[in-house]
This record gives sequence, structure tokens and C-alpha cells, in this order.
Amino acid sequence: MQESHTVGQKDLEAIAERVVYLLSQDKRDRASVVLLEGDMGAGKTTFTQILAKYLGVAENVNSPTFILKKEYKTPHSNFTKVVHIDAYRFVHPKEAKVLRLEDDLENRETIVVIEWPSKMNYIKADVKLSFEVIDDDTREVTLTYEKDI
Repeated sequence: MQESHTVGQKDLEAIAERVVYLLSQDKRDRASVVLLEGDMGAGKTTFTQILAKYLGVAENVNSPTFILKKEYKTPHSNFTKVVHIDAYRFVHPKEAKVLRLEDDLENRETIVVIEWPSKMNYIKADVKLSFEVIDDDTREVTLTYEKDI
């Protein structure tokens, strides 16, 4: 399934809600993986902040560009942890092994969100969001759900 939406920042909450709904419907035995594609400044981190807030994360969510991976606990009934990865700095997919994602990917109550997923091309997506800048306030967001990925 693929959907495209032309949105402003305030509209991203509806997309976050849609992503959580889709992931909640699928009873997988592993973590849910959300891949975020788009140029720098396209809205990937902003979307992650909105997704985390929707799931009830109380702390500030920032891009883990320099620390690579950040984890947040949530009070959500289906997803108790969000793992946010920014793979921008990776040159080769093997570099991602430093993240030690095995445990995170095995936990079905975890949502793993990856910015710049082309740098970690071995991770299978459940949802892929592609962000395209239309203007300063508007983005075209294409949501692809796992059956099409």
C-alpha cells in the first residue's frame, strides 16, 4: 500500500498516527522498522519527534547525528520503546554494526526509526516514508507499507 500526502508540519501528526495504526495491526514477532528518506532538512527528524510525542515520549527528541542511536521509553500499550538512528555519517553498511541493533530488532514492542536508511541497506522496512521538500512549509510525504516494500 502506498499513499502520498502534501503536508505542513502540523499535519505530520496524522501521518504518525497512521504509521502507529498500521504497525499495531500487524502482529509481528520482532520490532517494527520505519525508514525515513529525504534530503537534509526535509522533515525526517521532525517526523520522529512527532511520532515519539504521539507515543507518549516526554523527553525532547533530537537527531542522533553524532551519537548515532538514541532510545526513548514510551507508555504506549503496543510500543514501549522508540529507537532513533541517524545513519548519515556511515560510509559503508558494515559500520552500523557498532549500533548493536540485534536486541532492539528482536523486541516486538520496539519501533526502530532510521534516518538515511540507504546507509544501512540490510534492514527490512515495515513502513517507509519519503519526504520531498515542496517549499519552506510544505512537504510531499509518501508512505509505503511493508507489502509494497
